[in-house]
Amino acid sequence: MPTSHLKTLYDEFYKGLGLTIPPSRRSEAVAHVIRRAILAGDLKPGNPIRERNLAAELKISRTPVREALFILQGEGLISLSHNRGAYVSSFTVSDIEQIYALRRVLEAHAAHCAAIHRNRAQLDAIAETLETQKRLDSNATPMEQAQADLAFHEAIAAAAGSQMLLTIAHQVLAVTVTLRSHHAYSTSYAKQMYRRHRAIFEAIEAGNAEAAEALMAEHVAQACELALERIGTEHTLGC
Repeated sequence: MPTSHLKTLYDEFYKGLGLTIPPSRRSEAVAHVIRRAILAGDLKPGNPIRERNLAAELKISRTPVREALFILQGEGLISLSHNRGAYVSSFTVSDIEQIYALRRVLEAHAAHCAAIHRNRAQLDAIAETLETQKRLDSNATPMEQAQADLAFHEAIAAAAGSQMLLTIAHQVLAVTVTLRSHHAYSTSYAKQMYRRHRAIFEAIEAGNAEAAEALMAEHVAQACELALERIGTEHTLGC
């Protein structure tokens, strides 16, 4: 990737704040840079991520870069090897099946908990993600669609009332949203997904934990079917 692009992504992390990035959050900013590059397809499966080179490009020390790599390893987006160093992860069909199986259990539970522990602020946060999704038109990029989808699912995880659940959900969702960011939804499918999301939200808002759980489980199962359909006969799928 061009150096200027990496630096722009890094600076965007605090765009509009009028502040320099404090040392305590530089690793978060670097993780943001790498994550965005993977989502955009600028960093492809198997591509190495050179710690020294990235630090030089961003004009920072290697410490926040190293910390960022550990963050992204936890999200499953990169792999760290003693021999190869850091490189962008690839996933097998079996990996995808396992990730979605985990998502189904985890997110169904999160929806159930969100319906029980909901409050107005959390419901408003979920509703806002639905409005963002609704505003996306046929010109929306795959990344914009994926980010809107991610925002909805993370808002529900946040409403579940457990920081541990939110942390785990974020790690699992990071992988699937990366896969999603390379494929655009058709207009009809995007509308169908919005309706599913709306139904889940309405169950949560009504405090119907059982319905919210069942609807989320069904939604994730359908998303898994679509992901596997897109993989087709390929043996591996990169981020």
